[in-house]
Amino acid sequence: MDFKKYIPEIEKIIRYKFKDKSLLTQAFTRTSYCNEHNRGRSAPLSSNEVLEFFGDSVLSTAIVSLLMMSNTKRFEHGISTELREGDFSAIRSKLSDKSNLSKMTAALGLQKYLLVGEGDAKLGIENEPSVMEDLFESIIGAIYIDCGMNISVVTEVVARLLDVEEYSKKSEAPVQSHKNALQEWCADKKHRLPAPVYKTLSESGPDHKKTYERGCYIGERLCGRGVGKNQKLADAAAAAAALELLLSEDRRASASAVEALTKIKEFATKNKLASAQFRDLGETEKSTVSAREYAIECRFAGKSACGTGPSKQDARAKAAEAVLTQIEKEKAAANAPSPKKKPAQKKKGATEKAVTPKIKSAQGGAKKRPSTAPKRTPAHHKKFS
Repeated sequence: MDFKKYIPEIEKIIRYKFKDKSLLTQAFTRTSYCNEHNRGRSAPLSSNEVLEFFGDSVLSTAIVSLLMMSNTKRFEHGISTELREGDFSAIRSKLSDKSNLSKMTAALGLQKYLLVGEGDAKLGIENEPSVMEDLFESIIGAIYIDCGMNISVVTEVVARLLDVEEYSKKSEAPVQSHKNALQEWCADKKHRLPAPVYKTLSESGPDHKKTYERGCYIGERLCGRGVGKNQKLADAAAAAAALELLLSEDRRASASAVEALTKIKEFATKNKLASAQFRDLGETEKSTVSAREYAIECRFAGKSACGTGPSKQDARAKAAEAVLTQIEKEKAAANAPSPKKKPAQKKKGATEKAVTPKIKSAQGGAKKRPSTAPKRTPAHHKKFS
């Protein structure tokens, strides 16, 4: 690609004319392109990695400047604003994150001018969100150096490229960062979890372009992992993953609780019984700062059962399920057929009555066995001498 002929087109798109065109060329040059085209060159080409580093910080400053101009007013005691510190931080994070920068780069069509190696070109790497984010930041870094590090000039360019007003409209709810949202979730009295803590799990890459993997811990539990080119971006990704995990667990617990409570309510209506009564027993002995366990007692239809869970809603559901299980077991026992009586067994050691065996006669009849006792002669048969 003959990049020089596209320079006027690029300058028209970003609405900034470079004094030093080599800075714009460098902003569009990937490392893979340098590796393939620097052989035999007396003056080797430079990639956009350093410009990207400068642009990342300068972009943040430019966004803050725009937010101050549109959302603050000067008065005798300094400045006044309707937005809080957290709101400014959230809007800045949203405007400068990968998804927004890559979306803007794609909308402007700047990625098609990117100089990449043949291997990267076959893979279509220029359309990767992370690559388009790097390109946007490299352009901002190049403008900052070209204008003599005049932040007001950079701010004007950023205002044209990014729709800052869209994110700071007063009629809309302030944009909330993942870290702030997770912080509020943990602090909510319904959850009462310790504040998130972020720790580095691993680092990779050269010193000038490291990649960080950070973990988001709530208590001793690792709830999310995030990767980024700096710790701030990695923390945001880890917070997003942790928040998604907690929301997912909460949705599952809520669905289970709704099912159990609906079931016991329908049972009461069908059998014309009073509604179930629940009593909060507080936290159990197993409850810790990082892992709460609550106990709830359910009383219904003369039965009582206790349920425990990581939330009061979950404990309530388990208590209701336990009561229903009791009722079903009693019902099944009542409907079960009574067992048949077994015949009485003879006691061991009892004497059996002797039975005289019968003998079959020749005619097939049965006759008694002849006695072996001697015959006694009647007295009148005796002879007298």
